[in-house]
Amino acid sequence: MAKNKNEKPEKPKPKKTHKRRFRVNKKLDGNVGTIFIGAEDPFMYFPDMMSYLDREEIKEVKLKARGKSISNAVNITEQFKNRFKKDIGTVVKNVEIGTENVPKKDGKGTFRMSFIEITLAADKKREKAD
Repeated sequence: MAKNKNEKPEKPKPKKTHKRRFRVNKKLDGNVGTIFIGAEDPFMYFPDMMSYLDREEIKEVKLKARGKSISNAVNITEQFKNRFKKDIGTVVKNVEIGTENVPKKDGKGTFRMSFIEITLAADKKREKAD
């Protein structure tokens, strides 16, 4: 069959690339673990929260979020508390809200952004009862 002059040649299909796995941004400072919350699915944060609360040397876990991720941090806290009541009794120790200066991406100056910091701790009374 003759090819038409106006017909474009078929482009080769791009190779399928694997979707990059999300990595939770976290840090450990003494006996406090901090997890920085973004806009990802709440279930992405649960394994790190559980591993922090299971460790003997870590007394509390802080969830920190800025801007639009604040509602996600509250959602993660509530879901974690309700889903893992039997395994790890968690208690919200403190909730801190405020604004902080965040550097601009271009490096020229800062801007103010709201944040929330939710402090969770394992319920020691629950552990002793088991």
